[in-house]
Amino acid sequence: MSRKSSSVALVAALVSTALAASASAAEPQRTRYKLPSSNGWGALLVDLYEGKASELREHVFAAEEPQIDAQGQDIWDGEQFATVHTRDVLYDAYFGVRAEGDQFWLTSAPVDQDASGYVAWNDLETAGTGIVAIEQPLGALEATTFAFAPQGLEAAGMVLLLRLKNTGAQPLQGVQAFSLHNFHLGFGRAKRPWDVHEDIAANGETVEFVGGAEARFRERGFAGTIVTRALTPIVHRGVGPDVDLFGVVAQSQQDLPDNAAPANAVDDAITAFQWDVGTIMPGAEAWVGIAAIHRGDPFAGAEAETMLDAWIDGVGPQVMLARERNVWADIHAATKLPDGLSAPEVPMLRQAVAMLHMGQVLEDRSFAREWLSQDGEPRRTRFPGLDDQPATLPAWIKHRGHGAVLASLPPGEWTYAWIRDGAYATAAMAALGMQEHSRAALSFYLDAEAGRFQQWSELQPYGMPPYQISLVRYHGFGVEETDFNAFGPNLEFDGFGLFLWALRAYEVLTGDTSLADARWEEIATEVADVLVALVDPETGMIRADSSIWETHWLGRERRFTYTSITAARGLCDAAAIAERRGDAARADMYRKTGESIRAAIAAHATDGERALAGSVEELATGEGYFDAAVWDAVAMGLFDPQGPIAQATLAAIDEHLRVDAGPGWSRNDDRWDHANMEDATPWGSDYDSAEWVITDLRGSVALRAGGQAARADALIEWVRAQAATNYFMTAETFDEQTGTYKFNAPMLGFGAGAYALALAHRAGALTDPACGAYFVEDEEDTTGADTGDSTSSTGAPDTTTAVPTTGGATTDATTETATTTMGTTSVTSAGTATAGLTDGSSSEDGCGCTSGSSGAPAALLLLGLGLRCRRRRA
Repeated sequence: MSRKSSSVALVAALVSTALAASASAAEPQRTRYKLPSSNGWGALLVDLYEGKASELREHVFAAEEPQIDAQGQDIWDGEQFATVHTRDVLYDAYFGVRAEGDQFWLTSAPVDQDASGYVAWNDLETAGTGIVAIEQPLGALEATTFAFAPQGLEAAGMVLLLRLKNTGAQPLQGVQAFSLHNFHLGFGRAKRPWDVHEDIAANGETVEFVGGAEARFRERGFAGTIVTRALTPIVHRGVGPDVDLFGVVAQSQQDLPDNAAPANAVDDAITAFQWDVGTIMPGAEAWVGIAAIHRGDPFAGAEAETMLDAWIDGVGPQVMLARERNVWADIHAATKLPDGLSAPEVPMLRQAVAMLHMGQVLEDRSFAREWLSQDGEPRRTRFPGLDDQPATLPAWIKHRGHGAVLASLPPGEWTYAWIRDGAYATAAMAALGMQEHSRAALSFYLDAEAGRFQQWSELQPYGMPPYQISLVRYHGFGVEETDFNAFGPNLEFDGFGLFLWALRAYEVLTGDTSLADARWEEIATEVADVLVALVDPETGMIRADSSIWETHWLGRERRFTYTSITAARGLCDAAAIAERRGDAARADMYRKTGESIRAAIAAHATDGERALAGSVEELATGEGYFDAAVWDAVAMGLFDPQGPIAQATLAAIDEHLRVDAGPGWSRNDDRWDHANMEDATPWGSDYDSAEWVITDLRGSVALRAGGQAARADALIEWVRAQAATNYFMTAETFDEQTGTYKFNAPMLGFGAGAYALALAHRAGALTDPACGAYFVEDEEDTTGADTGDSTSSTGAPDTTTAVPTTGGATTDATTETATTTMGTTSVTSAGTATAGLTDGSSSEDGCGCTSGSSGAPAALLLLGLGLRCRRRRA
């Protein structure tokens, strides 16, 4: 080892151990009180600060599909392509009580926020469900509201149950319970995804009451119909707006008025039920509740009632809660948790399973009206009817959304299916034994409508081939989507490699190879071959794109290291699948191309200390090129975790990106870089300087691979403790100064999924190098310049990417790739690549290259106590 490389490695080790020992993270703080529940068809939001259900979204995703004109073309609204967004049809819903001489709505009573949160899936554990409990002590009476989106109901809906328990020594007499339901079914739709939570209008609503033992209200308006059914016999009911139902309970001791519903449509209709609970003896409980279903067809009340009644199946509130918990118990019974979990990690991972389940779209059809947001405003659709014939609206349509995994659940804004977030989530599902979930996600990417941007002018210089994986994300109905700002669209190429990585992860972790076998031609020609075609002839990396942090275009595209990392990893995984299938030509092409991209990263994306830069363009400026996304170069097994590149990268990320509050890093230095010169990344903001959970957790994987278990565990524990304090909802980011949650939560692929992957790696399930071996680095040269040749175990340097002549379609031309790699050598294993994923056993090293790791010397811990390198921000 050269003296300079040795020094870098020593400094990295000293600094790293010092940071693990001396960093004092901020204490976790609870700042999020809105908890989502989803059944894959709709989403309910429960507010633990206000003590009520505050949103019911007709879909779990933010947007249905692009708006199209009469010719079937997408409509531009001046800033973006116009979109049909999801509606929130609930203003609020909650319970009230009369007890001990007082009558009030529970929204006016304090919530025990420590006792509230997600209900346990069994009596021996914590959390793990989509059932939210709101605990409210009311003197001797304890009120608990249970709220959830009902699993198994193939529609948007909600269940609210109220348990009243006498915790005192005397009977409570004359107890009454109330429920209030304020739906909004009028005009309106959000025009942007961040406005989906805004209430639509409540105009033109018609209400009908049906009495009897199963009392219910039918309410309809422009936005569809809702049936709300009482789960036990009621004694009174009320309908607004003619009567102030809120005031009846909040300002008097009166019963609900049993008034007739208005004969005609009204604005701001409200409904309410009242139950005579009677006497509750000491230690006894009483239960009441409601269940509601939404349908987009205003005239589908009878159908909605039938579906809701079938789901209820005659059970009362207490049995219904037990039945719902059993559904979650069945989900957990089918999962497998990594070995070696601590007691606090178990509920966090159980809730991660629940979050991933709730964030997966289950619907495959939807009702579409002929009008968009108000009468007379036409709506059109690209999708067929249920009979696969062109749909004439209003009609039920069949779409491609089933299986999509969203980036976040509400109230997070990112309720879209990003391929990047989804790939981490899909791999995590496989690692957790959620095989059906993981396979459905992979199938979604293969079935969704993609390739929509192939002919765009931005991609013309690249000769973009037909492709199947979205260049950004998907609308809820399974249509490729991107967003725009003043610098044009986001167009990202990392999704191709990430899909291939997740697919191979699924194969290795589940043993199921049938999906790739059934869809191999599509996967090869419209995913893997696309990466081969996108190799940059100048550098051998992947061509410039918007990449993970979505920089947009028009001069802001870069040859980002992260995109090339995922491409190299994904092509190595595609090679493994091709080899398994006996597709030797493709296996050879994908392996050579993946190794060549990896070599190009070492040649063109490392600085003089061998640290990985965020992009080729930023590196050329000489400063401000640090990006924590490059952790995946180590976490995905491209480079030896204890080699010069990994160690120099660790030292650089610690020096330039460490935050003040937590043990992790800002995602990059774009907010602060290049203060006194023309900036290669002039778009930085507090989104960049925030501490990112995804890079914390991918960094944890990289650190553990490099033998730094203490730091790796500290990062995992920081994320876990924060999430546990915030009802097990994993953040997107933490404030870099205070450590509090910042921006979106709960995140799925970048949150719960990344957490699960970090624990799976700790248990030994994420360990194999890309293409069977780490890149072998020549430690004598640290200039970052092209100074030598690259060879591999397959023979002489390859200056073109081989095109298969058998076993599948060919591309039109070969792609030149850089082969000089600053005196480094890439060596391939004689064994089969396993996507960086194993079932927990050690991989076999089929060559003389490095593929293992060992712990850092313990003595360095004491030597490094006084060192703590990080750049403080003003």
